[in-house]
Amino acid sequence: MTRYFSLLLLLYYGTILNAQKPLSPRTANYQIDLELDTANHQINAHQTLTFKNPSADTIYTMPFHLYYNAFKNNQTSFNISSARIPRSKSEEAIEQCEWAWIEVTKIIDEKGQPLNARYIQPDNNNINDHTVLEIQLEEPVMPYATYQLEMEWHSQIPKMMIRTGYNRDFYFMAQWFPKLGVYEPAGMRFSRKGQWNCHQYHANTEYYGEFGVYEVSMTVPEQYVVGASGALITQTTSNGWTTHTYQAEDVIDFTWTACPRFEEVLDRWEDVNIRLLISPEHMINKERFLGAAKNSLSFFAEYLEKYPYPTLTIVCPPYYGLFSGAMEYPTLITAPTLHDLPKGIRTSETLTIHELTHQYFMQMVATNEQEEPWMDEGFTAFFEAKIMDQFYPEGIVNMWGIQIGSKEFRRGRFFNADNIQVNPLSDFGWHFEHGSYSEIVYGKAAVVLSTLEGIVGEHVMQKIMQNYFSKWKFKHPCRDDFITIALEITEKELGTSSKQTVNELLQQAIFGTEVCDYSVHSISNHELPPMQGLFADNTDCETKLNRDIPIYRSSVILFRQTAFQLPVEVAVTFDDGSTILEKWDGKTRSYELSYQGQKQVISAYIDPDFKLPIDKNRINNSYTLTPAKAGLRAYLLNATRWLQGLMANLSMLV
Repeated sequence: MTRYFSLLLLLYYGTILNAQKPLSPRTANYQIDLELDTANHQINAHQTLTFKNPSADTIYTMPFHLYYNAFKNNQTSFNISSARIPRSKSEEAIEQCEWAWIEVTKIIDEKGQPLNARYIQPDNNNINDHTVLEIQLEEPVMPYATYQLEMEWHSQIPKMMIRTGYNRDFYFMAQWFPKLGVYEPAGMRFSRKGQWNCHQYHANTEYYGEFGVYEVSMTVPEQYVVGASGALITQTTSNGWTTHTYQAEDVIDFTWTACPRFEEVLDRWEDVNIRLLISPEHMINKERFLGAAKNSLSFFAEYLEKYPYPTLTIVCPPYYGLFSGAMEYPTLITAPTLHDLPKGIRTSETLTIHELTHQYFMQMVATNEQEEPWMDEGFTAFFEAKIMDQFYPEGIVNMWGIQIGSKEFRRGRFFNADNIQVNPLSDFGWHFEHGSYSEIVYGKAAVVLSTLEGIVGEHVMQKIMQNYFSKWKFKHPCRDDFITIALEITEKELGTSSKQTVNELLQQAIFGTEVCDYSVHSISNHELPPMQGLFADNTDCETKLNRDIPIYRSSVILFRQTAFQLPVEVAVTFDDGSTILEKWDGKTRSYELSYQGQKQVISAYIDPDFKLPIDKNRINNSYTLTPAKAGLRAYLLNATRWLQGLMANLSMLV
């Protein structure tokens, strides 16, 4: 009866899914059957890949990511470059050989021919790195042809490493199978000719994958609760084992988790089924996750487009699985928490929002997270701040008299880096070798996008993002594609001058490392003497020595402290309480605003509406001739920035 029901369920889902038009090109499609050996923490699997050549090229090799080999020894490129991963193990772990690996034991093509393979290191000459396996094809893949490849493989699951692994009875399986690289035809991204893009696994990078359909059958002990990308289509139990078969369409990856302690909470937003898998000790926070997820889905439905997948799974790992927390995968995200997390600390909400945003930027708009990580994390951090500000205006932290907003948190994270000029945004992820990866990739990128919004306004910024998303969803854009759309929309909506300003911002911010800093240097007011001497016809000598109403010449001196140039606005306030808004193109190293009349200037404020969060030092943006609350505000801003840096560090613990 169970088998008959499963067959009907499969036919039903097949009818529904096949009736829908594919959202993506479905270039790489996987069918994987696996068994989880919980006694030895291993996987045995059979995998079939169906690949569609997206180009007019003839392809002779196929490279695969073998991510688990990053944990094979302490000399892999992942381990020798990572400051946050232990490079050595305990004596007990060494004795028990607690290293992880993945080994492909059989490869055959669609004609049943066995194929040879070798490890390659496309990024360096580290012969100890086996994270890329290149297969030599007996018969090439012809232009636009479909090619099928079968593999048998097994793996040793790592003891909980960052993003993946096991601990006790908890398994989180991310980047766990042989995954094909992305074939980039000539003209795609930066490719002058067709080529494979398949980098080694570096600690400072995430992933880049091709769109496809996944059907994965996971056989696990029957007491385990399983969650995975996509939707459950069959579930059968026999002799103490349960096989869970999931299907995910138009996605770039597949991730799953299993734990007997998971409790399942089901919810719904419109036609999206939300499934929360949460350990019992964290159940107190379930509404925080669900509420944040619904808020995010609502935001994107209005701001960009509606979430197109039928399911969303949120995994809140047990406390002994925190290394897998705060990560994003197609239709499945992880968000860690603490049992008694105060309501005034909204890390559960902000992590849920951040990881769900990745469904749009890295999943649907599938940029290369290894080569251009800012287009993944920076875009996500920008939208995270917008969603938090809309639905949780009290901020990420609101307790003990301290209030920190999401946008200021990101800005503080950037400017608190040890060296915010160590790399430009345009660098490959693994080139951030000396710290500041997250500060620049997350923080600077979010600040740049917020500055872009400040320059063009919220309405035009939304049009830029809508056009970018609409054109590049289910494709692989690069920074040039975003810049092109940003300039096109700006020129159409605001004119050529604004387009030039936006171009200057993006070129400096993406490809340069200069810091932006404008300051008010001084304010002066000098009473002008009355008119004396000969004027009109050289006959009447002006002898008036005083006048009833004094006339002043007032001056405001502005400095550009760094090489970064942007137009700025300056609010100038006079002693009668009036204020005028001046504009300066920001190009010269110094600039003077001068006035003559009965009023005296008492204060000047650069960027009074905070349109340019990329300006590093907000304290020197204002100057006043008399002590006022504005000065105290500047010192408070500096204190807040310090607290933001502290919270950024503390957030790693939750």
